[in-house]
Amino acid sequence: MSSVILAALSALVAVPALAEEQPRVGLAPAWVTQAAAPQQASQSGDTPLRVLLQDQQIWFHGGVTSLYQHRILRVDRPEGLQAMQRLSVQWRPDSDRLTIHTFRLTRGARANDLLSAVQEVLAHRSINYGGLRMDGQRSLGLPIAGMQVGDIVEIAYSIDRSEPLLGGHHELSLDAGTRGGIDRLMLAASWDGDVAMSVAGRNLPAPLAQMPGRVQLVTDAPLGESKAARSIEFSDFRQWGDVAALFVPLFAEARRSIDGSPIRAEALRIAAATPEPARRVGLALETVREKVKYLYVGLGEGNLRPMPADMVWQRGFGDCKGKTALLLAMLDALGIKAEAALVATRGGDGLDRRLPALGGFDHVIVRAQLDGRVVWLDPTLEGEGASPRFGWALPVHPGAALEPMGTVLTVARLNKVTRSP
Repeated sequence: MSSVILAALSALVAVPALAEEQPRVGLAPAWVTQAAAPQQASQSGDTPLRVLLQDQQIWFHGGVTSLYQHRILRVDRPEGLQAMQRLSVQWRPDSDRLTIHTFRLTRGARANDLLSAVQEVLAHRSINYGGLRMDGQRSLGLPIAGMQVGDIVEIAYSIDRSEPLLGGHHELSLDAGTRGGIDRLMLAASWDGDVAMSVAGRNLPAPLAQMPGRVQLVTDAPLGESKAARSIEFSDFRQWGDVAALFVPLFAEARRSIDGSPIRAEALRIAAATPEPARRVGLALETVREKVKYLYVGLGEGNLRPMPADMVWQRGFGDCKGKTALLLAMLDALGIKAEAALVATRGGDGLDRRLPALGGFDHVIVRAQLDGRVVWLDPTLEGEGASPRFGWALPVHPGAALEPMGTVLTVARLNKVTRSP
């Protein structure tokens, strides 16, 4: 374990405007049940940092996901001192409200409350909190000077997150101690009675107790590292089509080119160059790849809402959503049926074994109909190297289901496609 970082909420919920750019210091929320480290902690071992307590509590309520994190760590080796210099908490100012509850250093019998130092840092509003990244996240560094082997650090914070574009749905995926080195692991989640929450645990280190509107996992048996990921998923999406439905209006709007759009002029140029549909698709794909640079922008709603196709063309850059919208607009002008498709660059082969949720996807490509067959196109790929295999895709149309997919076609492979007999 190299640092203490907030596990990113893989997908979030809607609608109350809770986001605050400025983190706060305050008491733990009333819904949280306080937990303590075990009385008999493990002896110093081979891990640089020993997690005496890892406590995660989640509350799904209204349009908000509230996540409380509480960790107590002991520095057992000099390498752990280096890791603690990277101690930080990440949050998204556009959708999150971050509150720091506890920050304490204990050496022997003496405890030193560092929360006042955090308040002092937050009082300087000009501080950049590690800088705003293009994905919209900020990082609040919490380094501790003069640490020694044997020191114990305790930190607790909560994040209340809202995401209007998810239409009030709740979902979350959490690690359940895969990396080990944990003495006491606690995980609890609760939700409002009108939420139809599904829960799935994989390779959990202890039984998951399920009660109406609540689940809980507690283990005091020291955890070692696991080769298979330990995880727990929550989702109130009933089916994959409900996930796809979130993006149907977003891509319908983004792919719509305006009258007199240069995209349509580009499509006319391609149409004049060849009558072959496969060749036209290849030229459109080549145009989007070469004339528009890839740049991920997740600020504000940009992590979910695609940039309009005309804006992508005008600016000359876009992320996977924007470049997909541009290629769709160009294919529309060429009369070729196509739609966006959500895929996963990691773990895509196992999507069919997961709960329906947005959190499993991190990329968008194009699913097109070409001479009676389905072809997969990725406008962010460069060159003619090996094509990625994503395993499963979720087409963006009403009532969609996961679809097993073949190889993503490059321009060179498109040029070799012949008409179906």
